[in-house]
Amino acid sequence: MKQQILPDTSVWIAYFKNRDAALAAMLEGFLLQDRICINGVILAELIQGIRNPAEKKELADLMSALHALEIPMADWRRAGEISSELRQKGVTLPLADIAIAANAMQNKVKVLTYDAHYSQFEHLDVMLLKLA
Repeated sequence: MKQQILPDTSVWIAYFKNRDAALAAMLEGFLLQDRICINGVILAELIQGIRNPAEKKELADLMSALHALEIPMADWRRAGEISSELRQKGVTLPLADIAIAANAMQNKVKVLTYDAHYSQFEHLDVMLLKLA
């Protein structure tokens, strides 16, 4: 079985807003392979950005085709530990992204992102995309 892919919020925003053909082809390829997942943090971030009923329907249709990753208390605890470790090194990152990283590490999924700060997480498998 191929590794699952967790596109973070930055990827979904680029997909919905920019309609980038290369990104769409990549995501559709992963969808056809049944490899894309989502968690509650990413879903909540996407929902907060919805501007109209058409976007709401498009998001609902897409999300129904994805694997859902639950975020148990152990992942939240690990997110707090990671955040503390990073802060001790002078690095402050958004808690949402730390929770996404902790959840991805626990589930051994690869994070697909435009956000370079994901590379600061030890033991996180990241596929970093470059903005066109």
